[in-house]
Amino acid sequence: MAQPNVNIICWNIRGLNSRARRDAVPDIVQDSHASIVSLQETKLQTVDDAIIREMLGPCFVANFYILPADGTRGGLILAVSDRFFTLSDFHATPGSISATVTMLNERASWTITGVYGPQGEQDKLAFIEELRTLKTLARSEWLLLGDFNLITKAADKSNTNINRRLVGKFRGALDFLQLKELHLGRRRFTWSNAQANPVLTKIDHVFHSDDWDMLFPNAHLQAITTACSDHASLYLQGCVDNSRKPSFKFEEFWLRLPGFKDTVALAWNKPVQARDAIRKIHIKLCRTAKALRKWQKEKVGMLGSQIAVAKEIIWLLDVAKEGRPLSDSERELRKQLKASYLGLLAIQKIKLR
Repeated sequence: MAQPNVNIICWNIRGLNSRARRDAVPDIVQDSHASIVSLQETKLQTVDDAIIREMLGPCFVANFYILPADGTRGGLILAVSDRFFTLSDFHATPGSISATVTMLNERASWTITGVYGPQGEQDKLAFIEELRTLKTLARSEWLLLGDFNLITKAADKSNTNINRRLVGKFRGALDFLQLKELHLGRRRFTWSNAQANPVLTKIDHVFHSDDWDMLFPNAHLQAITTACSDHASLYLQGCVDNSRKPSFKFEEFWLRLPGFKDTVALAWNKPVQARDAIRKIHIKLCRTAKALRKWQKEKVGMLGSQIAVAKEIIWLLDVAKEGRPLSDSERELRKQLKASYLGLLAIQKIKLR
């Protein structure tokens, strides 16, 4: 039975030394039923049990770690509910805190790392190198999240004033760490400078390893509110899916279709972080099955609809031809559709066999 208790809030709160911001945290935590909380830029040098109890609730008091602020700059909190987890193996760097999360019901463990990236270019380059050092500390099941103050691509910023050197360095580090970004639903950006013509960026990210993805295949990430901060809070829902999944069914006729071999090769040849040989094979097989399901759905699954659409457009062009000469592009389209129609019929015949 899946346990839907992995509800993570990740938020740059922009200072817990403000009473208003400190009051906003329990509202978000209670509304989302958060069981894991990662807060950035707390601006607090000390955080005691009383502050955690006030903001997060009594179930977080036994399992939290902090990175003190440097004066009134930075500061991190990582906390988990003792109803579902324990937190151990704490490790800190200048811009991150990492720990092992052990799930009490499932007895599975994984690494979580919360980060707060610096502002200046040279500091950002040093931070990126710092991220690389975390690889040897993390388990193969790894979740990396927080305010990185970095973007991964041009589309993560609303204007063209982009430091492509930093983007390249950041992406290179993520490739080195073998981490992928979890898709953010409902929003394109996570931060705004709140001007009349605002600059919008996506500098808050959640990255994960392949093994973490295997543990939480149904994880879902969305931005829920900016509330009292200029950063949107990120809400990640995940659960250990122990339910029996439908078995993968291989169709012999796929071998005859274009794109099949390329799909298999692309999925199979992706690098795998796991060290155990059996685990590597397991990940490769799961990836390939997932890729083939997607390929089958896109290329084969809608055969009836594709055939109907091809016939309809051919008919419309035939009608148009009776009243006027077809253009060169229309004649070419008609020719291609007829070839596609015959090909789709052949695939349908093979599938039926």
